[in-house]
Amino acid sequence: MGSTRTPGKSLIEISDGISLLELVYRRFRLCRNIDDVYVATTIEPRDDVIAQWCERNSVRYHRGSESNVLDRVVKTALTASADAIVQMGADSAYLDFELIDHLVSLYRSGSFDYVCNDRELTYPIGIYGHVVRVATLAALNKKNDLTNKDREDVVRYVWEHPQEHRIMNITAPPALSYPNLRLTVDYPEDVKQAQVVCSKLGRFDFRTADIIDLYGREPEIFEKTMKLVQKSAPFLRRQGDE
Repeated sequence: MGSTRTPGKSLIEISDGISLLELVYRRFRLCRNIDDVYVATTIEPRDDVIAQWCERNSVRYHRGSESNVLDRVVKTALTASADAIVQMGADSAYLDFELIDHLVSLYRSGSFDYVCNDRELTYPIGIYGHVVRVATLAALNKKNDLTNKDREDVVRYVWEHPQEHRIMNITAPPALSYPNLRLTVDYPEDVKQAQVVCSKLGRFDFRTADIIDLYGREPEIFEKTMKLVQKSAPFLRRQGDE
């Protein structure tokens, strides 16, 4: 709830009484290759409303540090007794359940620490998935030389030290290769776009291909978010951005 650019965005209504958090949760539940969904929120009083939402909706959750997100996620994963997690932001309104299922299948097919699709920008911004071995994150969490950014961005250290980890990255197929398209929720303009997209598509189980089709028919819906700055992604880090 403490977002600096859009305060309280987790519980902003996106469609027909459904908050952003609920939309992300519902779309996560469409994944066939995951076992459960946990909300990793903070111990800050302003996030009591998130814990209350979880309790009302029988959603599993764990509370931890606001700034040390790595520690919060690791402890959530250990609470769930998970071997691997799909770590996503709770602002992923367009979460691609088909992509996540594919990434999990790839993770299971080899001995990987990290399987993802955003080490280079080929999918739309916001269409991503991070499948991470919990033992890898737990080992990182024990390191005493991580930077604050390493602890804020859960998989940042893995991004920046590929020589230490077994990483697999996939690129978008041609039909989904729209790196200029912004499909995430960070700024107020992103919230408005998500509200319009959900209204236009009329359901919460839409696919990325459905959004791209809408973009082809009504590009004006997406124009205001095109120039917004994405703050954290591995492809940006390699270009030298903060």
